[in-house]
Amino acid sequence: MTALTVVSIRHGSVSIDLKAVPDFADQLLELALQFEQLEFDGTPGHLELFALFLEFCVQHSNSLALLVFEALNNELRADKTNIHVAIQQQELSEERARAIIRAYYSLWDVPDACALYQAAVGQTALLSLASTHLMALFGGQRGTGSCLDEARWILQVYKPLVSGYVQHMSEFLCSEAQDSRIVAAYPEGLNVLEWLSDPESAPDSRYIETMPIMLPVIGLTQLIQVMVLFKTLFMSPGELVQQFKGKYCAKLFNVA
Repeated sequence: MTALTVVSIRHGSVSIDLKAVPDFADQLLELALQFEQLEFDGTPGHLELFALFLEFCVQHSNSLALLVFEALNNELRADKTNIHVAIQQQELSEERARAIIRAYYSLWDVPDACALYQAAVGQTALLSLASTHLMALFGGQRGTGSCLDEARWILQVYKPLVSGYVQHMSEFLCSEAQDSRIVAAYPEGLNVLEWLSDPESAPDSRYIETMPIMLPVIGLTQLIQVMVLFKTLFMSPGELVQQFKGKYCAKLFNVA
């Protein structure tokens, strides 16, 4: 049996230890030395350092990133709970929690990671309790802040899961906004993807808060929330529909 080598990754007083076979350990150590030269705002906590290093590895080597992902997954899910529940139990700040979830799903498009994600789904209490009846409600008004804020952080955190759908829907909305019957309501267009990806490109709040802009953006935000739910639970839209009393149209997700 090949002995494992421990590689330590440090930032200030915080460190994490990763075990790897010698060949991987050498590559991991090289990346660790490069990573330790980077500067971050503030001092990352233990789990945040894990997440930052995972995202760094994703940029350089899928094989090493998978190794770090498994270690992070074991660190977070010792009790086999869903990743979102595990993060909530850590009582982290909202910013740090989002950073860790973003890193956790950064390998979504890597084929070898699929089985790891699926194995780590865990049981969702809301969907497993026979006494619980769920209903999805669409529409309504946003909470505080710009109607773009929530969509923007979902796209940032779950980008590999939803970016293709957001692009497709943004192109659809752009096209619809050019219809001669309604084009007067969109003097600055309806390029949602550009506004989400580059906040500086977004029109001022007076334009964003008009009904022709707010309603489609709120609708898109709610749809990508559903997409995150069924993808992270490894369900099809139809399987998720069966969990609810209310219904939404699964055809909306055919492009996913």
